[in-house]
Amino acid sequence: MSYMGKKKKDCLFHVDGFEEWMDQFCSDTCSNFSFPNEIHIDLCETEEEYILETDVPNVTEQNVRIKKMETGLNICILHKNTSLQRTISLPTTIIYKKMLACLENGFLAIHISKNEVANKHEKKVLFSN
Repeated sequence: MSYMGKKKKDCLFHVDGFEEWMDQFCSDTCSNFSFPNEIHIDLCETEEEYILETDVPNVTEQNVRIKKMETGLNICILHKNTSLQRTISLPTTIIYKKMLACLENGFLAIHISKNEVANKHEKKVLFSN
């Protein structure tokens, strides 16, 4: 299998199953478009981290619940009398990775380190100040 013209072993950032996962992720995003009660999440990847981003207007940190799972996150937004929830699967194990969330001006970003390990007892994703 080649990845953008390179052999699998030559790719610096290759993760087994990533292409299939991205196809599934993109199709999930498109299929959820008709449901306005779903959380739309964008995923970016850098050399050091995965970054999940979403718009959450008029929501405070106290109304955001982010639960770590083996290979993903469960994000729950509580707002007024409703709750929105989405589970995001990633192509690698992340439960022991350091994670940091930032909520500013209605924009939520969750940073998941590829290299830094979290404290064993760190069950929640922490918000930066």
